[in-house]
Order: sequence, then structure tokens, then C-alpha cells
Amino acid sequence: MKVLTRWSNTLMERYLPDPYIFVAILTLVVFLLGLGLTDSGPLDMVTYWGDGFWGLLAFTMQMVIVLVAGHVLASSPVFK
Repeated sequence: MKVLTRWSNTLMERYLPDPYIFVAILTLVVFLLGLGLTDSGPLDMVTYWGDGFWGLLAFTMQMVIVLVAGHVLASSPVFK
């Protein structure tokens, strides 16, 4: 099992791109599809993206709190 885990870890580290690449590509794809399939202009699409991005801020902060609290609990002596 360790050999399989080590091999898959090496494979992912070598060939899996940075998550930011996925974000940039998906943003571009959605932007182009929005321009092509709707009556929105480029400025409208940028406005929609900006409004949607900041609308997710509350959810993002909740997830950060969950991650930090989970890390603190997992690192505490009681749970080790």
C-alpha cells in the first residue's frame, strides 16, 4: 500500500497543475460562454463576476473558520 500511495503522490505532484490554473481557465471559459450565449457585453460579464465573487465572501469565511477550528482541534493534546 505504501508503494501505491508513494507512486500516486509522485504522479500528482508532477502532473497536477496549480489550482489557480483551473480557476483562471474556468473563469475564461465562463466569460467567453457568457459573451457568446447571452446578450451581455464584456463590461456586464465583469460586473456579474465581481458581484458574484463578493457575494460568496460570507460562505468563504465560514469555511475558513471550519478549517481553522478543525486544525486546532486535531493539533490539540487532547485529540492527539
